[in-house]
Amino acid sequence: MKILFLTSSPGYGHTRAAEALELAFRQRYPDLQADRLDVTDLFDKEVSAALQQAYLELTADHPELYQKLYDLDKGVYQQLAGTVPADQELIDFLLAQQKRWQSDKGDQSRIPFSTTCQSVDSALVNSLISGICHREKIPGSKLLLKGLLGLFYHILANRLKNYVTAFNPDLLVATQMYPNALLTRYVSKGVITQPVIGVLTDYGAHGLWMRDSTRLFCVSHESVAASLHQRGISGDRTSVTGIPLMPAFENPPSQEAARAALGLDDAPTVLVTGGQCGIGINDAVRNLVESDQHHYRVLVTAGRAPADAELTELANRYPERLKLYPWSDDMVSLLRAADVVVGKPGGLTVSESLACGRPFIATCCLGGQEGHNVQFLKNHQVGARIETDELPVLLNQWFSDPDAMASMKARAEACGRRQAAHHVVSQVEALLQESAMDDWQRQLVRE
Repeated sequence: MKILFLTSSPGYGHTRAAEALELAFRQRYPDLQADRLDVTDLFDKEVSAALQQAYLELTADHPELYQKLYDLDKGVYQQLAGTVPADQELIDFLLAQQKRWQSDKGDQSRIPFSTTCQSVDSALVNSLISGICHREKIPGSKLLLKGLLGLFYHILANRLKNYVTAFNPDLLVATQMYPNALLTRYVSKGVITQPVIGVLTDYGAHGLWMRDSTRLFCVSHESVAASLHQRGISGDRTSVTGIPLMPAFENPPSQEAARAALGLDDAPTVLVTGGQCGIGINDAVRNLVESDQHHYRVLVTAGRAPADAELTELANRYPERLKLYPWSDDMVSLLRAADVVVGKPGGLTVSESLACGRPFIATCCLGGQEGHNVQFLKNHQVGARIETDELPVLLNQWFSDPDAMASMKARAEACGRRQAAHHVVSQVEALLQESAMDDWQRQLVRE
């Protein structure tokens, strides 16, 4: 079997899900040929890095604008297409990104188009930004921007088609909505004929997933499947598999064993995580270790970046209460050693917490897909969304009621789907068998 996994960064969860699926497929098919493509790698390196940095800044510093973009807000996209003048917030954000990106190539603020671009990609992006921000200076800006947006999509979709054609897999597995959407053009034209599997890695479904070109949607929960059905996706194209997790989550250790492996005693324990980038953890950690309401232990995994000076200083000041851990592939032990998880509610992080039977408190929510995840936690009474200064009070309530805490852990574990990756493999096998049967029947009819 030959599979191409398609992801998009930033967003480590999409990549992690693809890794988990590849391992599950390899367990079933030892001779598997697999490749993983992050579609941002289809841009040149300069543009890819700039777009990823812009995304991180957008989510951290402009959450309302990010939410509008995620929601496909009509007004924002009219601004991007030049139909209406852009809001000042959008203009300021785009110009700041352009200035940072082109900082070594002169001031871009007074000219409508960059003359220093070194590639088609950078020329396109700079032209889009300049066209949006200097709309009144450019004759025919509406037609120009509409054409640039269409060209941008066409180029990226064509590059993806070429990659797929060169690798020639038996099937395509998309763990993020953008590559899934980019495939549509060439699937509908019959150029890409392999089955496309969409694996949703959050507890909600964005409209960009709604594509007739996707043969099967593997989703996290029955509520997501119901949402797809309401938007016209038939039941035979959806399967509730859960979000694919790494093999270690299939049989996690007991809390006692996890704590023993980490050299911890049986004190009440909170794990604070900020995902791959360590977003939004400092305030949460400081509020926890400086609180005198409850003396729980705090474990921190701060992403792939080294722990910053503030966290290090807090760890030195509170050595018995605070322990820092680098980003680790052994998240299972940290999750199982804890009683509660606090952090950014990415789909994979929430899913891993639930698979380990741990309630989740979101103190940093980027909106968009993370909003779906927070709502899922609330609906199933396995978590909450609060501000960091409210953490000590809420945790004091939870730890002061052992029976309620035990019930919450039980509900969390009931929501967890530890075998999700294998369930996806089973659903793909059933789809391929059905397709093979269809091909046989068609051949029989022709004969």
